[in-house]
Amino acid sequence: MSSKTRVIVDLDAGSDDAHALCILLHAEKIGKIIIEAICCSMGNSSVDHICKNVVRILETVKRTDIPIYKGCSGPILPMESPIPKFYGDDGFGDLIYDEEPDLSIIKKTPSAIAMSEIGEKYPGEVTLVCLGPLTNVALALRLFDNFKKNIKEIHLMGGNYTAVGNITCTAEYNFYIDPEAAYAVLESVICPVYMCTWESCLKTNISLNWRWNKLGKVQHPIVKLITNVEKSIYSKESKTSKWLPCDAFLAAALIYPEKLIKKKSQHRASVELHGSQTRAQIVLDHLKIKEPNVTVIEKVDSDFFKDLILEVYESFNKT
Repeated sequence: MSSKTRVIVDLDAGSDDAHALCILLHAEKIGKIIIEAICCSMGNSSVDHICKNVVRILETVKRTDIPIYKGCSGPILPMESPIPKFYGDDGFGDLIYDEEPDLSIIKKTPSAIAMSEIGEKYPGEVTLVCLGPLTNVALALRLFDNFKKNIKEIHLMGGNYTAVGNITCTAEYNFYIDPEAAYAVLESVICPVYMCTWESCLKTNISLNWRWNKLGKVQHPIVKLITNVEKSIYSKESKTSKWLPCDAFLAAALIYPEKLIKKKSQHRASVELHGSQTRAQIVLDHLKIKEPNVTVIEKVDSDFFKDLILEVYESFNKT
C-alpha cells in the first residue's frame, strides 16, 4: 500500500467497526493514510445511534478533528422485517454513560454528497473503506456520475463467497441489510474492489480468553470502552469461544496486505436479489465468462493480527 492514501471510512459503528477505526487512526498516526471523513450508515442500529457511537469513539481517543457525516437512515428498499440488532439497540452494547457525546460536531452535508465532494477534490486518490451496508456508496454512485471515476479502490467487509451466512443460512449481515446497494456497487464501480468475507473471518483463530485477558488488559479509555461493549455482546453468545472482529480484519488487510493476507483470489461477483432462500448471497462466476471485479480475501494471519491490534492500542498511551 502506498503511503498517504486518502481514506473515507463508511461504517455502522459496532464494536468491530470501533476496532477497525482504531487501526486506521493508528495508520494515520504513523503516516500511512489520511482519513478524510467518517460516514455513518444504518446497519448495526439506526443511523442516529451510529452517529453517537462514532462521536463517542473519537472523543475517547481525542480525534474529533476528523469530519463526521450522517448517511442514509434505511436501505434502498424497505425491509420486510426489523433489522436484527446483534450489538444491542444502540449498536454499542446498550451501556450506560455519564455523559452524552457532542453531536454538534457532525457535519450537515449528507454522506453521499460528502463522498462525492471529496472524490472531486482528490480524483483518483481516495480509497473507500466500507464496514457496513453499502447504501451510502450506492447512493453516491447513483447521484454523481463522476464518483466511480474518482475512487481509487474500495475495501469492504461483507458478503460470502461460499454461501455461508450469519444472518440467514446463505447471507452475510452487511449485504443482507441492503442487497440492492451491494448489487449496485459491485455492478457499477470500475476501480479495484477488495472483499473480506464472512468465511475469511470464520477461519481466524483468536480466542475470547486472549481478547479479555491480553488485549483487554491494555490500560487506555478506548480499550475499556470497547471491552465493556464487547463483554455486553458476547455475554449473550454463550455458544462461541472465538473473537471475531470482522471489520478490524478488513482494516488490517488494507494497511498491511502482505503481512495479513495469507490467501486471496479474483472472481466476478454479483449479488442475488430474488431468491426465496438466497437473497443477498454472493454469486461467483465460476464459468469465468466475465472478467473479475473483486479480489476476495480468503484467509488472514491471526497471529499477525493479534500483534497488530496490541500495538495499536498500546500506541494510544504514547505521545
